[in-house]
Amino acid sequence: MSTITQRIPNFLLGISQQPDNRKFPGQLKDCVNAFPDYALGLLKRPGGQFTANLEGATTDGKWFSILRDPQEKYVAQYDDNTFRVWSLIETSLGLEGSPRAVDMGSNAGVPGTCNLTNLKADLTAYNDAVEDTAAKLALLHAAQANYKEVLDGQNSTEQQLFVTNYNYPVSSVEQYLVSGILKKSNGVYVVKNNNTVVQATTSLPTDYALGVEVTDEHPLIASQGNRVYKAILTVAAEYDDDDLSTAQSAMDTAQTNYNNAVTAEATALSNYQDEVSNCAITSIPSNGYLNGATTADIEVLTLNDYTFVLNKAKTVAMTANTTTDKPSEAFVLLQIVGTGHYRIKLDGTERASYNAGSGGDVDAILNDLVSDINGNTYGGKTFSATRVGPGIYISATADFTIEVVGGPSDTALTVFQDTVPNVSDLPLQCRNGYKVRIVNSLDVDVDDMYVEFITDGGATYGSGTWEESNAWGITYELDPQTLPHQLVRQTDGSFTFGPITWEDRLIGDLTTNPDPSFVGSQISNVFFYRNRLGFLSGESVILSRAGDYFNFFATTALTVTDDDPIDINASSVKPVNLRFVRPASVGLVLFSDTEQFILSTDSDILSPKTSKINELSSYECDNSVEPVTLGTSLAFLSKTPLYSRLYEITRISTTEPPVMGEQTQYVPELVPSTITSMIASPALSLVSLGTAGNSTIYQYRFIQQGDQRTVNSWYKWDLTGTLLDQFFDISTYYAVVANGNDVYVQSYDLTQASEEGFLTLPSGEKTDVCLDLWNVNPYRTYDDADDTTRIRLPYDEVTDGTFAVVLLGRYIGASDALTSASVGAVLYPTVESDADGDYVDIDGDYRGRDLIIGYIYNMEVDLPKFFVTSSEGQSSVSDFTSDLIIHRVKVSTGLSGPVKYQVNITGRPEWSNTVEAVAPYVYDLNNVNLSSDATHTVPIYQRNENLSIKIVGDTPLPVTLLSLTWEGNYKTGFYQRS
Repeated sequence: MSTITQRIPNFLLGISQQPDNRKFPGQLKDCVNAFPDYALGLLKRPGGQFTANLEGATTDGKWFSILRDPQEKYVAQYDDNTFRVWSLIETSLGLEGSPRAVDMGSNAGVPGTCNLTNLKADLTAYNDAVEDTAAKLALLHAAQANYKEVLDGQNSTEQQLFVTNYNYPVSSVEQYLVSGILKKSNGVYVVKNNNTVVQATTSLPTDYALGVEVTDEHPLIASQGNRVYKAILTVAAEYDDDDLSTAQSAMDTAQTNYNNAVTAEATALSNYQDEVSNCAITSIPSNGYLNGATTADIEVLTLNDYTFVLNKAKTVAMTANTTTDKPSEAFVLLQIVGTGHYRIKLDGTERASYNAGSGGDVDAILNDLVSDINGNTYGGKTFSATRVGPGIYISATADFTIEVVGGPSDTALTVFQDTVPNVSDLPLQCRNGYKVRIVNSLDVDVDDMYVEFITDGGATYGSGTWEESNAWGITYELDPQTLPHQLVRQTDGSFTFGPITWEDRLIGDLTTNPDPSFVGSQISNVFFYRNRLGFLSGESVILSRAGDYFNFFATTALTVTDDDPIDINASSVKPVNLRFVRPASVGLVLFSDTEQFILSTDSDILSPKTSKINELSSYECDNSVEPVTLGTSLAFLSKTPLYSRLYEITRISTTEPPVMGEQTQYVPELVPSTITSMIASPALSLVSLGTAGNSTIYQYRFIQQGDQRTVNSWYKWDLTGTLLDQFFDISTYYAVVANGNDVYVQSYDLTQASEEGFLTLPSGEKTDVCLDLWNVNPYRTYDDADDTTRIRLPYDEVTDGTFAVVLLGRYIGASDALTSASVGAVLYPTVESDADGDYVDIDGDYRGRDLIIGYIYNMEVDLPKFFVTSSEGQSSVSDFTSDLIIHRVKVSTGLSGPVKYQVNITGRPEWSNTVEAVAPYVYDLNNVNLSSDATHTVPIYQRNENLSIKIVGDTPLPVTLLSLTWEGNYKTGFYQRS
């Protein structure tokens, strides 16, 4: 048997569900409420800051975020037939979480009792009242801090002074006094404060006294004939009774102002809620766009100020409106003036003629023919005729046929009604609005085009131009009540929901300019790609005209232009139902239920002539969870009856098959099949998955270096509250959570910076507390009789949570050093409630003191069994047949508070060992119980197979796990390992 030690270099490889003897060093059995930072180590996850309580929110419906720019960030909900919007940031219109008015439009079932003007006015008053209450609370805190400082300075105080230091001359060590008292052999007292001699006489200064003698503890100083004492310095009172009276009066005034602000806020809220009730929508009209839409049916896409809202259950239709019917008209054109008769037959009967004899005159011919027809009734039809340049415009009260003959040749007099063979047969003068179909090829309809005569200046008759137009009697309008709507931010900060004005079919007919493929079908996805608005519908991908997002019709039948709409199908041997899209560098990746496709072009321009769709891969993709972009790759979920699998597509190309990898292969039974939300932050290399109504979040983080995925980490978060929505904004993770009927927004800063934070170490490092729903300096009152401070919670109690108060010790708003008032103390009071809400009571007067409240969450790292391992390339081999007894475990930690080690040995009761950040008897006054680095030794002496260890961080202080070393006895049983 030999003594052996092995080191696990880090805890960054996350959860692995492989057997322990197959795990790679650094993989874990479980990892809860941790965050792998590849520079700092495995950290206790950031606390969730209480950002806002969303007034009027419900715990159901469709949730989404609108992140327009740094000045415009919102979280929104659709439920109870209406949209609700709240600001994520403080603006001139209100604080974080302030509601925004939403006008639901004219076809959404808004009741007649709704007065939007009153609603906006009452909402503004409410937001202003909330802001005023917050301002008054800040003033009250400042007044309380001033009062407490004056109160604490009413009496003289005693400070104990004693500091020594060393010099290191050559071959010796010298110790000297910085602060304290030396008594010389001649009876002289040398009093020093911060290395300055206050006095050196046979008597002490009036404000100094001898403290505890420590001569024996400092032999280097005593060897010089000194007796060494700690100094007691009496500091005179800083403030008098008048100062206290003034501070008391200011605090009382601030308290009154705050109470008045709270009352005004309650009144404003009641008024606002009354207006909201007046505008409540009980039902949506049957033709309303969101009628019958469920949460799963709604999808949103935000572009600048516009958020497009899609109802995937709505069937798109054209309106019943049609273009004008074909009129009863004809145009006769005098082509050649010559000899002979010019005749016009109407319905087969000659009704007008002119004998030009040996030669005619244009005016005479046309005027005579017009006079023969104009105003006459033939066969019950009244005709009118008007000369237009070298031609005659003829119309009737009913359809008619017309023939023309005469003149010196067959083409001397011509006529057309609704068709002409080609463009060259059209006159230069005609009636305004005259429409005709140009046939071009008689046996092919797709080359037909329609033109309409537009006169100069809008005259009824005269010169003008022929412009391309649409056919008679066809549908031409997309029904806006069946197409995506828009939620638009207005200049006053409110939002308006309503239909979009879509472009009509202005040219061609149903053959030359057909309906988009989504007409008569449902749209499953809305997206934006290469300056085009796009829809998925069945197997079709439909993109608008380039730069003209609301136009899905061609603008000419003459040719296909590069900016025309694109309407293309994905084909396969399997049924194709396209669900989602994600852009890639080489094209647009399309996700169906069972396959992936890519829409691309071999040209620099994406156009109807160059676009194509090719099959990319054949993997099942969940149709309810949208794929995400990971920077240069894409990820999507595939579900089994019990669990979800995360696939990643890399090396996407139009010429080579992509590389597909399953990132859940080491955790096949970790992520449940109930996942409803997946988001990603390419900047953080992070994917987050959650289930609405559940508190557990599953996150996957990685390091990508070129083509090499060097680290993969799976871990879990337990949120305080149940998840409703999640999203990333740069390096901040947001979670919208429900607690009972209340809805909160919590933000988690995923950057780790030592320059910011509420807690400061002696080394100068700073860190934040690890609490959920943490809130700094809530409202509090003091009961002088009981000497207790009552702290009001800004939210309802979390019934299964552990509430904590962290006392920071500084006066609110002070920039000087911390005071001695319970610096870094952590209290766990019981939450109680009364008519004014939930509260906790703590002993002492903490008015004007910095403190943080929130709920505890535990970091739990479950270590696998230890084996003697050896590395072979990228793999690790464990010796699981040997005899191994673990003597002790040494854990290297970074910035950490207390850490608990729970040890479970088979056949014995579980025991735990909490290692404090600061060793006994070396605690620095006015400093927090944190250590910037330490090594924790946990005694074990147990066979590895019988041992399980869990590392727990169950305080509001951070935990940083760097590495682990175990020591033990290793016996191979005399077998040679190979």
